[in-house]
Parts: sequence; structure tokens; C-alpha cells
Amino acid sequence: MRMEWLRVNDVRNLSAVHIAPGPKLNVISGPNASGKTALLEAIHFLGRCRSFRVAGVDQVVRHGQKILEVSAGVRRADESLVVTGVQRGRGQLNIRYNGRDVRRVSEQAAQFPVIAVTPASGELVLGGPALRRRWLDWSMFHVKHDYMETWRAYYKALKCRNSLLRENLETQLPPWEEAMRQAADQLAEQRQGFLNELSTELARLAEDLALPLPTLAHERGWREGMALDQCLAERRQEDLEKGRTSCGLQRSDILLVEKGRKIRYFYSRGQIKQFMLILSLAQGNVFRRRTGQSPILLVDDLTAELDEDSQARMLDMIAAYDGQVFVTTTRAGLLPSSLPEQKMFHVKHGLVAEP
Repeated sequence: MRMEWLRVNDVRNLSAVHIAPGPKLNVISGPNASGKTALLEAIHFLGRCRSFRVAGVDQVVRHGQKILEVSAGVRRADESLVVTGVQRGRGQLNIRYNGRDVRRVSEQAAQFPVIAVTPASGELVLGGPALRRRWLDWSMFHVKHDYMETWRAYYKALKCRNSLLRENLETQLPPWEEAMRQAADQLAEQRQGFLNELSTELARLAEDLALPLPTLAHERGWREGMALDQCLAERRQEDLEKGRTSCGLQRSDILLVEKGRKIRYFYSRGQIKQFMLILSLAQGNVFRRRTGQSPILLVDDLTAELDEDSQARMLDMIAAYDGQVFVTTTRAGLLPSSLPEQKMFHVKHGLVAEP
């Protein structure tokens, strides 16, 4: 999947932008606060209908305007061309894809997959388990389309169990505990399968770079060797006292470990950035293998926190990615012009032009 044209209206300081990206690597350069990241945000809006920087839309819509608009002509894996677009404002969301209205953000996300690597991406390593659970759920949604149905079934059962705990209705708990067990078994198996495949891809990329990388393991949220319904029954009295469920997938995590240690405690910011870049490339490769199409990869501020050798290695890997990539940088001169199929854009005061 690749964009052949992109139109952006009223995203931060971008009032009206129309570009024709290249099919592979697109480098977006310019000074700070020029609108480079806003261009990536606009592409992200096409897939997720939200920014990767802020939760709300008010800060993203250009000052004095009420809505933002992003549209693109997208060449799909079967070489058909479709047009998709998003309008977003406070309390307003309109999505169109191939001439029809799209009602759910999840449907648009499946049709226009994007992966973003930003300065905040390191929080996947440094932040709490909730961030890693959210990342894993989005990843699973893209590569296993029935995943969300089972996910919703699990969290519906969890919500009902928590409600019964607060009402002290112990006798009504077992059916919901069994429903949680059935859904959790499926989800845990699917998650572990995905993480195994992702780890294999990570190892291949790491070997190419001669870099050590952490292993990824799923910590499912209840004791190994025990069925979830058994764990729930064992903790029932404790949960009744607290009014909430203390074990299950809502307590799960992804362990990022190298040589027996969690990388959050000893990786530098540069190493974390390299890991996030390689993880995103591996994720895109797994996605393509499972679905037949490559997500669009967005990399914000590539050269920050990386030395010249690391920049060169990352650029080689990004250039080899079998999909469309958008990279922002304040130092375009550091990027070799010999990279294959590279297209350059320069942003200044919200205006985007080809040099």
C-alpha cells in the first residue's frame, strides 16, 4: 500500500498542502516548528483519526479553523487506486473510503495501516504496562482481524465480573469467570504467537546489523501453570473485598529483556530509539507477511539521539523496508543522496515544496 497523492488542510500550521509522495523513502526536512511533524500527524489521521502527539483534536486543528481535512489517493496491494479522506473537529468525525462512509475508526485503521516512530515512542520501553498492552492490542488487531471480537468478549466479561464484585453477588461470578477464561486462552495464545514471530524477525534484523536486541515475552497476568478461572476462584474473596479483579489479561505486560535484565534500566535513549525503529520495521514485515500489504511507516526526527554510525545503519534498514516511509529531519544534509528511490520535501512556515 502506498499513497500516490496527499492533501492536507488545516492541520496545525499546514493550511493547504498537496504533494505526490514517492513509493519508497520520503524525506521531509526543515527547521524546528516548520510543520514537518504536522505532515506526519496528517498521515496518521488517515489511519487512526487521531494525533500521535495529543489526545484531543483541538490542538491539531489550525488556529481559527473548526475542522481539519486529510485525503489521499492510495494504491493498494492489488494495484487498484482508492481515495480516502478524514474530516475531524470537536465532536465531528467523517471518514470516507473508496466512495463510501466508514462508521468505525477500527475499520479505517484496517484499511489504512500506519506505524509511527516518534520521540515519545520510547515510552513503550520506559512507561507502564498499559502502554505496552495498548501497543500489543493494536498490533494484534492489524494482523489478526478476529482478535478484537475476542478482546471485546473478554472485557465485557471482566466488566460484568467487576460489577458483581462491587455488588457482593458471589454466586453469579462463575459463568463470567468461565467466559473470561475462554477468551483469555485464545488471546494469550494469539499474542504469544505474534510475539514469537516478531522476535524471529527482530533477530534477523539484529543479525544484519550485528546489534544485540532484547527478547519479547508475554507476561499474561496470572500464574503460569494455572487456568485463569482457577486463579479467579482462588482470589475471589480478595477481589470481593477490593471490588475489582486482580488477575487476568488486564494485568498483562510485555517483558523486554536482554541478558536477563529489563532494558528500561540500562538502555540509553539512543539505544531505545534504535530498538523502536527496528521493532517497527519488524512489525511492518510481519504485517506484510500476514496480510499481503505493508503499513506506511512514519519516523519523526530520525537523526535525533543517534550518532552518525547509528544513523547510517538505520537509514539502510529503512531504505530496505518494503513499503512507503516518511522521515522527518532538521539535518537533511546528513542523509546520503544515494539512498534508492528517495524523494525530498522541504517544509518552511507551513509550506511544503520539493527542492
